[in-house]
Amino acid sequence: MSKFLKLSVFEPGVYTVIPTTFINNEVCLKSLFNLINFQINCGVKNIVLLGTTSESPVLSEEEKELIVTTVWENFSERLNIIVGIGGNDTAKVVKLGEKFRNYCDGFLVTVPNYNKPTQQGIYKHFSLVAEKLSEKPLMLYNIPSRCGVNMEPNIVSKLYDENDNVMAIKEASGSLSQVIKIKSMCNIKIFSGDDSLAIPLMSVGGSGVVSVASNLIPLEIKNIVDYCIQDCYKEASKLFYKYNSLFSLLFVETNPVPLKYLLERNRLITSHDVRLPLVELESDNKIKL
Repeated sequence: MSKFLKLSVFEPGVYTVIPTTFINNEVCLKSLFNLINFQINCGVKNIVLLGTTSESPVLSEEEKELIVTTVWENFSERLNIIVGIGGNDTAKVVKLGEKFRNYCDGFLVTVPNYNKPTQQGIYKHFSLVAEKLSEKPLMLYNIPSRCGVNMEPNIVSKLYDENDNVMAIKEASGSLSQVIKIKSMCNIKIFSGDDSLAIPLMSVGGSGVVSVASNLIPLEIKNIVDYCIQDCYKEASKLFYKYNSLFSLLFVETNPVPLKYLLERNRLITSHDVRLPLVELESDNKIKL
């Protein structure tokens, strides 16, 4: 595979993870399209489908296909579309990637959850996914709080060095020292998985943020990241502190419950419905938000 892939996708910037919108427990494409058009109108060039914020574990295979193919058909010429294919069954991850390989610009692939694989197991999982989907750029996704295991920097570096299509990582370990280790070992593009850590991560060589908050304030998140890219960290910090309380409150309950509540309050979606086992926001937290 050509090394050109290392430069062609996952450019520095904001990647907004789009929540899956429901009405009466059915996928609502109208609200989904409203959210995506909002991103486009505010200058965001990258979105992620079927991520954690998208409640991907509770979507059927048919619903995933509906979302991915319909969004691709309507928005592929205006956005980079990244599709999440994470899971804890390597064969199923590959199969899902093969289904969507013609309907995305790249894949976001999580460390397997629940199984708690060893570092060697994580390495073999990603190696096989990279091999079977060799024509598609991949962003690794490390989120120990949800997966139960941390992917170590030496594994990230090895995967990057051995696979031309492993181009980026969404780092959500919350550890800047881990980011620094990864950066010192290889040239993989590192994106913050936490809006509140975007500035410190970019200050040590990160490339941007895979964002939840940008669903609500895309222009502001884009400006923060753009300031960091330009090494204007004073300006970025001023904007960051204006919205810091929002970043915290978006996780006052499990994501995307608070996000969907605020999206509806701001008339960006029709309903803030989530699927079990997630439930409606508690009354006290509605007041806070």
